[in-house]
Amino acid sequence: MNPEVLKKIQIAGKIAAQVRREGAKMFVVGASALKVMDFCEKRILELGGQIAWAQMAINDIAAHFCPEENDTTIVKEGDLVKIDIGVHQDGWIADNAMTIEIGGTEKYKDLIKASQNALKAAIKLTRPGVKLWELGEAQMSEAQACGFTTITNLCGHSLEQYHTHGGISIPTFNSKNKTELQEGMQIAIEPFITSGQGLIKEKGIPTIWMLRKDKGVRSPYAKKILDEIRSQNGLPFTNRWLTRKFGKGPTALGLRELQKQGIITGYPPLAEVTGAMVAQFEHSMIVRDKPLVYTRHDDDEW
Repeated sequence: MNPEVLKKIQIAGKIAAQVRREGAKMFVVGASALKVMDFCEKRILELGGQIAWAQMAINDIAAHFCPEENDTTIVKEGDLVKIDIGVHQDGWIADNAMTIEIGGTEKYKDLIKASQNALKAAIKLTRPGVKLWELGEAQMSEAQACGFTTITNLCGHSLEQYHTHGGISIPTFNSKNKTELQEGMQIAIEPFITSGQGLIKEKGIPTIWMLRKDKGVRSPYAKKILDEIRSQNGLPFTNRWLTRKFGKGPTALGLRELQKQGIITGYPPLAEVTGAMVAQFEHSMIVRDKPLVYTRHDDDEW
């Protein structure tokens, strides 16, 4: 890998890990989801990173929740909160996540441990020549050993410049996929573990969006939004960035027009189909004989 690119990846990883940890500490009983996510975005910039995303999910929601500017969500004792932080340097992405049980009730400590174990097992296997199904089987085995299952329609992924999902999916079960890891490949492994059925479905309205194609629009509202989101270069953006600048009405109209024309895609929250709790841990790494896990924080045990 180009040394300059490697340096950017490692810088992004260090920032992502620090913001993940700092954000996680803020999730205590009574904490505002909105304030924590605002803090994380601000902190990424303060540390010299560029925002890829700052997202969270609570309880049965596995991923893709981002609070709007008027969101009143407060975390409660016993909530299971996932914090997912993405940082980039000129498009080179660091993606990492962890789960916190609010209030220290330890009701879900086994579920959390299973997700950590699944991630560790997959990282231990990560090297050139390993097949994707092997990574998936390792994650599922650890989940089942603790009495749980992985969410099989959520997966890890390769990372490329300005591409969150770079074209290769890292399964969380034995998918029979014989594709082999290659030296220097940049990947994110993220086992989602649950006591439920192990499937997710969309639930609610999207507050997370991505630009899919750039083309001319007539609506002045849509044009303003398009001009604003181009700087993300295809990385995610969220409603409140726009409503705080343009207002709620113009933003809603603009987003509707852009979605109608297929210019943007919305990503609603993803919920476990039976309503069961979900835990997630995630690291990004570069494939080597010993993988370079560049989102690992000194306090991480996984």
